[in-house]
Amino acid sequence: MLPMLLFGCLGAITWAIRGTSGWGGIDGTLVPGLTWGMLWYYLCWRKGLDARGIVLWLGLGLGLGGELGYGQYVSWIRGSFETASGPLPVSPWTGYLWFAVCGIGWAAPGGILLGWALHAGVSPGKWTVRVLLLLALLVILFDAPLPGLDAGAVSWTGTQLARTAPGLLFPLADTSLYVGELDRHLIRTVYTNTQNAGALVWWLCALLLAVLQRDRATLVCGAVLGAGFGVGFALSAAWCLGYGIAPAYIDWWKMWELHAGFNLGVLYALLWYWVVRRAVKSMPEGTSPPPVSFNPSQEWFATFFMAFSGFLLVFAAGAEYFFWTGLLLALFYALSLIILAMPGGTKGGGPSATELRKRVSFIYSAFLLVFILIHGATSRLGVFLECYSPSEVDQYAWPFARIALFLPPALLVTIVTLYCLVRARFVSEKQCSAEQYLAGRMIDLFAFIALVGALSIWPEKIGVLYALFLMVALFAFTRINRRFDGINAGRG
Repeated sequence: MLPMLLFGCLGAITWAIRGTSGWGGIDGTLVPGLTWGMLWYYLCWRKGLDARGIVLWLGLGLGLGGELGYGQYVSWIRGSFETASGPLPVSPWTGYLWFAVCGIGWAAPGGILLGWALHAGVSPGKWTVRVLLLLALLVILFDAPLPGLDAGAVSWTGTQLARTAPGLLFPLADTSLYVGELDRHLIRTVYTNTQNAGALVWWLCALLLAVLQRDRATLVCGAVLGAGFGVGFALSAAWCLGYGIAPAYIDWWKMWELHAGFNLGVLYALLWYWVVRRAVKSMPEGTSPPPVSFNPSQEWFATFFMAFSGFLLVFAAGAEYFFWTGLLLALFYALSLIILAMPGGTKGGGPSATELRKRVSFIYSAFLLVFILIHGATSRLGVFLECYSPSEVDQYAWPFARIALFLPPALLVTIVTLYCLVRARFVSEKQCSAEQYLAGRMIDLFAFIALVGALSIWPEKIGVLYALFLMVALFAFTRINRRFDGINAGRG
């Protein structure tokens, strides 16, 4: 129950941060994803398990869902379908159904990549299939063009379906809405539903692949997060029925985001419990899990897969909102991993390639979380400090004052990260694992996240809920540590 409270409360804060000015789609969703990854790592560390290699993939996988849209579904659950000629009545269950489909698309990639990170030591052939599956998802999310098409894959597919079989994916298909040229409302509906349906098909294919590869971790993680958040996303959307009630002091959309983040956090906590139970049962009491055995060929494929996939996902996070910054962040990760963890560069008794990959991945994960928080927070920080007005800045605008606020902390965190990466190349595994101040650093992270959250919503009164969720998260975190301390002292 305590991990569920911890994951849920911090998930509520970070998911609400994601939905605030300063963060876009994928980059904003990295905030809750990487935060849950850090919690996953810390609780595993307290259990004597090494989960450093999971953090980045949990965050990047979840972040991909941020590219999916759902805005028009809000009016659908209220029984209204917007068209150029005015609203038409529609069953609210149509809206809830598509919210569920969209929720699967938001969470499923995070579950699949989490399962891949848990199911390590696979063959080069499986790495190759994973890369191809990942590329297929990016084609769906970014509407990438395919050979022979005069439009993006999603746009082309949606247009063909609207012409030939509108009843397959689009509401009110029994009318003449989809005949002839579509208005902007219908174009949005066709595109959004087609993209969300494509993500749903991708999820089912990923689960089928897990079955064929006998990958139980990916099957369970993908199924629990996808199906679970499909239900949770639709349930939390019910807050939007409150529009028009007490609008002066309640932001119903933000209530929805807080609830959605809590729901998904609970699912991650349940998966953490399942994974830890499996790991503990599979090893004798008082021992650690045996290291994953790689041969040289697997080492090369694993390093290149992680470098290439990480580059794609980090670049995707910034491509729409900050192209060049996203490109630099992606290159930073890929080059760090290749230079520091490439097999053959660990002679002389140094850390293994597997160990170095974990170190680089974990250090970069912490860096990326803090960097994205700083990057988005400057949007409202300048407004709070009266450096510029809200009309002068949003997540797309960077006046000089915002650049001046962003560069010093961004450069500082980058320099510290570079130092940590270089140091990780030479520190022994024993020294690396002797972490004495991790609990305090986690609390520092919680406080920083809550500060960014309060700043992002300022001056809205609903920001008081951020303080409430932080209090509950700290309560759960301290009780978890007390429990672990008691177990270590022989009192548990």
